Amino acid sequence: MTLGTRPHIARLLAGVAVAGLALTACSGGSEEAASTSGAPSSGAASSSAAESSSAEPSGSPSGGTETILAVLCDEAAPESVAAIEAVMLPDFTVSQLVDVRTDDDGKHAILGFVEGPGLAVLAQWTGTGLTLEGLAAADEFAAQVTDVAQAAPDQETEDLLGQTVTCYSNIFAPEDGDNKKKKDKNAE
Repeated sequence: MTLGTRPHIARLLAGVAVAGLALTACSGGSEEAASTSGAPSSGAASSSAAESSSAEPSGSPSGGTETILAVLCDEAAPESVAAIEAVMLPDFTVSQLVDVRTDDDGKHAILGFVEGPGLAVLAQWTGTGLTLEGLAAADEFAAQVTDVAQAAPDQETEDLLGQTVTCYSNIFAPEDGDNKKKKDKNAE
């Protein structure tokens, strides 16, 4: 009987030890988190503070931070449309131009629907200001249908170009979604 109880007691003690270690680890972690939350040199505390507010711009960089880009998105201004239409090759037309930018005087990323012989694509251009000074093709389709060269965009312009499809969808696709919703309401 004594042999049977020793393994049982040993298992019980092992279970208590594991629970005690887990409890110590959990409470040690919360004490550490509480003590480091006020320390500005802590990477975890700095990155969470930097993510939640912009009051601490000198927070330590972490690999998991994400940049939020606030842009203006609307149909291209008449000056921008004129600048793009002026460089289009004769066999091609452009329509549904959208403009993504952070401000009117800065860099612009333009996306438009291009049609021509054997081609119906979305093409992108970049330029500065509403008149698109320094107009450049941002993809091979834009270079193919205009007489402007394709240029490699800098990171700021690349970020704007990354928003053009979403902008285009928000401006020109909602009508289809709205019509579908209206049809669904009528079907009820």
